Amino acid sequence: MSDAPTSDALRAQVDALLEANRAARAELLTAMDALTAEQRREPWFGTWSLHEIVAHIAEWQDGFALGLEQILAGERPVIPGFDRTLDDGEATDRFNAAAAAGASEKSWEVLMRGLRAARERHEAVVGRIPGTLDPDRFAEGRTARNLADAGEHDREHIGAILEWRSSKGYRS
Repeated sequence: MSDAPTSDALRAQVDALLEANRAARAELLTAMDALTAEQRREPWFGTWSLHEIVAHIAEWQDGFALGLEQILAGERPVIPGFDRTLDDGEATDRFNAAAAAGASEKSWEVLMRGLRAARERHEAVVGRIPGTLDPDRFAEGRTARNLADAGEHDREHIGAILEWRSSKGYRS
């Protein structure tokens, strides 16, 4: 028996996932709220500041959206800058480095516009899944399901941001 949703259940699952993605993004924005420009540029995540983290999140979400667009078009997802010939760790590290490169030169407003645009693109393509994608392709663990769950990536960073804020005494 398949774990894939039926067509009716697919719409409900997609709607729930979109809501969970929105909730995660709201939590992320709250975690970053009320920080000064200097605090947002302070390196604390290895060599990254919030500037690099925001650029990284936006680039991944835009890549998730592209991958889903390709799947919905019947193509194999290929994300520019993510080299599948490398092992996943090295491919991820290279993609992350490229996503963060130059982020510190961008204004916070430009980074936040990029984050918002990536979310809007992603939401639009996730919303097209029901009626376009065979429900079997949206089962747990399938690529389409993983790419649709952008909130999981936001949640990976929320805890680290809150911990850093707390360690520095930066109140939200």
